[in-house]
This record gives sequence, C-alpha cells and structure tokens, in this order.
Amino acid sequence: MNQITLRHRLLLLTLLPSTLIAIALVAYFTISGMHTLEGELRAKGTATVRYLAPISEYGIIAGQIEGLYGLAQATVQESGVKAAIIVNQKGRAIAVSGRVSLASESLRSNLQEPGVVAETANWVAFGAPVRRSLQETDELFEVPSANQESTPETIGHVFVEFDKGELAARQHELLVRGLLIVFIGLLILAILAIAMADNLARPVKRLVKAVTDMSSGRLDTRVTVSSGGEIGFLEQGFNDMASHIEEAHDSMQVRIEEATAQLAYQARHDALTGLYNRREFEHRLEQALEDVKTGGDEGSALFIDLDRFKPVNDSCGHLAGDELLRQMALLFQGRLREDDTLARIGGDEFGIILASCSGHRARQVADDLCALASAFRFIWQDKVFAIGASIGLTPINSRVENITSILAAGDAACYRAKDSGRNQVCEQEVSSKTERRQEGNGWASRLGEALDAGHLQVEVMPLSALQQDCPATACVEITAHLLEPGQSPVALAALLDAAERYDLAPEIDLRLVDMAIAALAEAGQRRRPLFCLVPLSSAALNQRLIIEGIGRRLTERQIDGSGLCLMLSEDICGQLTSQAIEFSRQARDLGCQIGLSDFGGGLSSFSHLRSIAPSCVKLSRSLTRDLGGKRASTALLRAIQEITADQHILSIADGIDDAHSIDKLKQIGISYALGSAVAPREPLSCWLQGSLLRPA
Repeated sequence: MNQITLRHRLLLLTLLPSTLIAIALVAYFTISGMHTLEGELRAKGTATVRYLAPISEYGIIAGQIEGLYGLAQATVQESGVKAAIIVNQKGRAIAVSGRVSLASESLRSNLQEPGVVAETANWVAFGAPVRRSLQETDELFEVPSANQESTPETIGHVFVEFDKGELAARQHELLVRGLLIVFIGLLILAILAIAMADNLARPVKRLVKAVTDMSSGRLDTRVTVSSGGEIGFLEQGFNDMASHIEEAHDSMQVRIEEATAQLAYQARHDALTGLYNRREFEHRLEQALEDVKTGGDEGSALFIDLDRFKPVNDSCGHLAGDELLRQMALLFQGRLREDDTLARIGGDEFGIILASCSGHRARQVADDLCALASAFRFIWQDKVFAIGASIGLTPINSRVENITSILAAGDAACYRAKDSGRNQVCEQEVSSKTERRQEGNGWASRLGEALDAGHLQVEVMPLSALQQDCPATACVEITAHLLEPGQSPVALAALLDAAERYDLAPEIDLRLVDMAIAALAEAGQRRRPLFCLVPLSSAALNQRLIIEGIGRRLTERQIDGSGLCLMLSEDICGQLTSQAIEFSRQARDLGCQIGLSDFGGGLSSFSHLRSIAPSCVKLSRSLTRDLGGKRASTALLRAIQEITADQHILSIADGIDDAHSIDKLKQIGISYALGSAVAPREPLSCWLQGSLLRPA
C-alpha cells in the first residue's frame, strides 16, 4: 500500500466508492424492473382468464364447440399466449388452440379463483372456473325464490398458457441497459477522476522531483508556482526553503574553502614565525637530496638551536619567548637567499637548506648566522638578553642515502656545538648508524640514569571547564621535566624526542602511565573522580609491551581505564595511521579513552576523527595563539568546535596565558582550557594532596 503513488490513491478513492454505489443502484433498479415485468405478466394472465371465463359460459352450456374454438384461437393471437384450453365440467377439453404444455391432471383440477395453475422456466399457465350465471330469467318479470342457491355452479374451466421467452427477452434487455448505463457512467466518472487526479498529482510530482534533485546535490532546483490553495503554498514554501539551503550551502562552502586554505597553509608553515614547519622542511630536504642524486649541485643543511632561550621564557614568560623566536626568524631570513629554505623545526630549533651551497661557502653562511645571533640583543620591557646559537652543519651530497641520515648528522653536530660551549658551528659528515649510536651514548646513559635515580619529575597541568555541560570531574594533563643536578631542566617534548632516538621512549611512556594510574587509584579510594590525559610517544604505537603494560597495571590496581585518556599526536597518527587505529582499538578494549593532541595543525585532522574516533582533542596552539587577531583563525577554530561537538568530542585549548582568551574560548564553545591563565603546573604528588584529596 505504501508503494502506491498519489495519483493511484486519488483514483482509488474516487472510483471505488462511486463504482460500488453505481453498481448497487443499477442492480437494485434492474432487479426491481425484472420483478415488475414478471408481475405484469401474472396480472395479464390473470386478467385474460378472468375475461375468458364469463364469455365461455354460453358456449359450454349450449355446446357450441365451434364458438369456443374460435374464442380459444382469438386468445392465442394475443401477445405472449402460447395455448388456450377450454374444458367442460368433467375436465374434458372441448376447445384447444396452440401448443399445450399443461398436464391432464392440471386440466381436471377444480379451481375456485382465477390464478396460476402451473409454471416452469419457459412458460406459465393461468386458469379460471367457468360458473353458471344465477340470473337465467329476466329480473323484471320473475321474483327470485327464497330457496335459490347463493353459490353458482362451476360448469367448466378455461386455461391460458403464456410463453416466458418474451419476458426473458425484456428482462435481458433491461439488464443490458443497466450495465450499459453503469459502464457509461463509470467511463465518464473515470475520465473526470483521472483529470482531477492528474491535476492534483502533477504539482506534487513536480515537488517530489525537485526534492529528489536537491537530495542529489542540485541546490539550484526550483518549481514553478502554478497551483492554487495549499499546493501553491507548498510550491512557494519549497522554493523559499531551497533558496535558504542554497545560501547556507554557499556560505558553508566559502567557510570550508577558507578553512581548507588555512589548513593547507598551516600544514606547511609554523603559526608563530610564519616560517616553514618541520614537515615542509623534511619534504624540501627530500627534494634537495633527489636533485643532488640526479646530477644537481651539492647543498648543505644547517640545524640551529638557540642558546639561552630558556632564561627568557622563565623570567619573562611565553609571550617574550614567542617574540624572541619571531625576531630570530627575521634575523636569519635577512641573511639568506630566496632559493634557501628557512624552517622552524622545534621549540627553539631552526633548520636551513642552502641550495647549491657547500663546503667553504656553506661554512661561511653558518659562521655569519652564528655571529648575527651572538651580536643580537633581545629587549623585553626593562630586561636585555644576549642570545647565541649553536649550529650543526652537514652536507647534502650523493653519498647520503636518505634524509634521516642528514637529520641525525645535523642533530649530532648541533649537540656537539652545545656541549663544546655553545654559540659556535660544528660540521659533521653523514656517518653510519653505529657511529651515530655511539655518538649518542651520552644521551642514552643520561636518560637511563635519570630514570633510575628518579630525576624525572612528573607534573600535572589542571584543566578548567569552560562550558556548563562539561562533566564535573577534575581533569589534568600529565607532563614531566628532567631535573638533573647541575643541568638545566629538559621539557617532556625534548625529552621524548631524544628518548625516541635511543629507544628509551617506552620507558618514559610507562613511567607517566604508572603515575597516572596510581593517581586514579588513590582518587578512587577517596571517591574523588579524576580524569588524566597522558601524552605518549610515537614508539608506543609500535611497542606491544606498552598496551600490555597498561592492561597489567590497571589489573594490579583493580580499576577500569575510563579515567585514563591516552593522547596521541596528530602528526604521529598521520605518519602511522594503521598502527594508531590498532592501538586505539586495543586501548578501548582495556576501557581507556583516546585523545588527539596538536589537532587542527594539518590537512588530515578531520579524517582522524573518523579513523581514530577520539574522546577529546587538544587543539594546536597555532589555532589559539591569536584569538583576537585573524578572522580566518577564529573561523577555523569555530568550525573545528562545531564538528567535534557534533560528534560528542571534547575540545581542549592549550597554552592559554590570558583571561581574555578564556572568555573568547567560552563564546566559541570550547570545552576545556589549560595554561598559565588557568593554573600553573605543579608536581603530581603535591597537586593530589593539596587540591584533589584534601578534605572539603
């Protein structure tokens, strides 16, 4: 029934009741007419014998057979009469005309009144008694005697047979006429119903086609407003709705194009300095190496690590550090050619590709940059800082196998420059993996000793809920610093970067997970809800012992993993997509949740929402750095918020250092914020005892 079209439904609703009513009326009148015809035949037969009986009296009494025969013949000449019989008092036929069908027993029956004697499907016979008249003398001259009988004597009978053929023919004609009337009436009604159904269904079909076209993507579809009444309102309403949808789609398309352009730019550039980022640097380094291997000129790669950058950050804050990085970027850029590539590849690290520049010329450029950095003075408010640069120089020639070798050699040269007293240039040729490993044994032993001696200080950064519908749970991000006696503190990002090179990252990952699970267990015992974000290195995706260690620790502590959110870098997920998907699945099997950090910094951000399906995303600092500045950045941040909120994913803004940014984030709809404007970082144990577990 649901598959019947509107046109067919209208025809059904119009024709079916009309057909049933027409058939019922015609059947009623036809049957009534047939009964009327049959009644007329009976009335005619009764009248005929009633008329014939008196006039046969004299013939029967006088024995005038010829007169009676003539009377019978005259009766047979009447329409529909097939036979006429006159019998005497003894039931003997004395005058017969026509084809008699009555049986002899019927002829001898003693009738009292005129009526039907016998009837079959083809004929019907009527009979009437012939009685002697009581007044045989003249009433004027003879006085009736007192004892005269009052009941006349029956002296015979008359019978008349009627053929039913004519009755059947007339009934058939009446039936055919009724059916013809029904047919003609239904035909006219069908034509009118079809016209009416088409008139009603045509605009509806146009609306259905228009809706189908719109659902297939043709948003410029419109319908002609040619109907009246409610259909006309529907047509006009559809056109208005289509116009609004098209305008909204065009507006959204513009926003998507702006966001895509912004993402494309951010995928290749560093948001703070405007330089190329590490991804683009490595891409261009790959191209430079391919050019050299195909016969192009040799080049060089410089790796720059700023000296004395941390004191600026610690004493003046991140804003001063950011400004220093911008000024250093402009300083270096002014010394380079247009063909050279300058990129920010880390926190205070820069990379340079010198095209067609090697040997002595490359060393001269590196010395000039080192001298510029040494002579530069950074002024912030009432403070002046001397900034230097440790530079590692490595050639790009045909003997290099891949860019990994260049990165390792340049990194080692840069560290050697720092270990040699900073603010100098160190050169290093690309060496074998064994040599590089031996060269990095200092870091390897340093990390191992620091973990054994407990020099890794685990800290927390509390999150602040910005929306009223956020869960009422204490949320923190687990981080760490390497604190060694006589050494500057090493941030977690730099620590993981070094640890990954020497296969020590899983130990740091498990140390952070251990501390988070212990905190969750202690908070659970005190019935204090806690949610921990734990950043993991890329090594966690390729080490099954990480996921096994997490499961074992959860079992030992007898807690579920719902309060543990394992954070993966978006960049890592882009490089190791299949491993990230499998790791996410295994973590969810343990009851843990998955989060993405640095979200929105690349073109593949939105695809990770479907493949990784995170519970939360920590937005890239490039999106929240200048909330009151570029309109495109705010539009992109709002678009990301709308998409994540639609998928019930919590959004976290990182690095928020002023209250104005918090108000702006609330307006946009961001779920949480963390940074110096929210709460300072502090050791995990101190935060647990001082903020979460102290009595209310």
